[in-house]
Amino acid sequence: MAVARDRLFDLAVNRASQALDRLGPRDAGARRHALEVWYLKTRFAYRVPFAAVEEALATRPEGEAHWHGGPDGGWREGPPDVP
Repeated sequence: MAVARDRLFDLAVNRASQALDRLGPRDAGARRHALEVWYLKTRFAYRVPFAAVEEALATRPEGEAHWHGGPDGGWREGPPDVP
């Protein structure tokens, strides 16, 4: 069960990251608002705390990276293993 929750967390962070990338450069307030809208519209995201997604995104490095390892995971270089 923990593996499934870790994958769900990874998916939420990676999809949120992709959504923010599509927005392009914006100020912090506009990015947070867009992230909140994405979170509310995404069917699975409610299972992952918004604050945890936001916290993970705050540590995202420059360049192409993906989150892996659930809430205790971290960013890895390259695209995610799953879409």
